[in-house]
Amino acid sequence: MGDDSWPSYGTDEEKQYRFRQLFGKTLRFQVKAAHDAHLAFTSAEEETEPMVEVFIGGWDASASAVRFNKSDDLVKVDTPDFLSEEEYREFWVALDNDEIKVGKGGEHEPFMQCPIPEPFTITHYGYSTGWGATGWWQFHGDKQLSTEDCLTYNFEPAFGDSVCFSVACGHDAHLALTSGPEETTPMYEIFIGGWENQHSAIRLNKGEDMIKAETPDAVCSDEERKFTMSFKDGRIRVGYMDTPPFMEWTDPEPWKITHVGYCTGWGATGKWQIHI
Repeated sequence: MGDDSWPSYGTDEEKQYRFRQLFGKTLRFQVKAAHDAHLAFTSAEEETEPMVEVFIGGWDASASAVRFNKSDDLVKVDTPDFLSEEEYREFWVALDNDEIKVGKGGEHEPFMQCPIPEPFTITHYGYSTGWGATGWWQFHGDKQLSTEDCLTYNFEPAFGDSVCFSVACGHDAHLALTSGPEETTPMYEIFIGGWENQHSAIRLNKGEDMIKAETPDAVCSDEERKFTMSFKDGRIRVGYMDTPPFMEWTDPEPWKITHVGYCTGWGATGKWQIHI
């Protein structure tokens, strides 16, 4: 089912990409189409070289593939019944660490995975149907999320090794990295704009702060501030978009992170967009 609270985008029978900016390195989306849901990942708001393409439900809805520079398929797998023209089906694409992974919503194991032959900086994605199919698309990064003053985490699945998000709040934007859609042990917590919007910290298992940094006025209730957070192999890095991290800590005993929680509290409410 689609969600009427966030935008839907239609595509027609002609194969022509419509481009949008990619925030972060994960694209989570849902699409309703009989066959041939196509994505392109580029370094501009147009087809470029290099370019990575993902085809879901191609070949008369029988197979999916990843292609580089419109050449041979890097990987191709049988995927019958992955798409439907009657209902939305969710998928994700993760582009961390110079490789591409493609999976179904709710499944952390990708059904396609391969290195990107010539790694490049990906800034945009295009989406299209074609070859006789029309489609409707929804992108999870468009979703407007709200948090109350209650310090209760809301959880989203994490399919890659990083997350990009924006938040507008007066102070105390909190995130949790867990191994399930709930508070788990072990768990990392990231506090941005805590201590009256003067400091940020990374905490392990609700214990002591592993690192605490001075970040005066890190967040603002009247302005969305954009952040990135990565967590590959226990190395947690937090920073503003397109700047070096202002906080970094490595766990000597890393574990697999599958979910990200977000909340506000201590008198703050928040408005979020999460690209994950």
